[in-house]
Amino acid sequence: MKFELQKPSRRGWLFAVITGAIVVGLPRVVPHEAVHHGWWDSIPGWWGIFGFVGCSLIIVVSKWLGYAFLQKDEDFYDE
Repeated sequence: MKFELQKPSRRGWLFAVITGAIVVGLPRVVPHEAVHHGWWDSIPGWWGIFGFVGCSLIIVVSKWLGYAFLQKDEDFYDE
């Protein structure tokens, strides 16, 4: 089976241009100082570290919940 990419429609190009303009223009409208929340924002890479730890916790907690409540023994239905 051959897969061919479709060319974006005029609507798709318009959406991409508007989204790009918002992404580029928004920091100029809302200054960075206006979104300073606390001392942790001055730590380099804070939001990257925060995201990594948050995702890791989601994985660990969901695996624990799966082992604790969802998984059953192999002979669960034989009893």
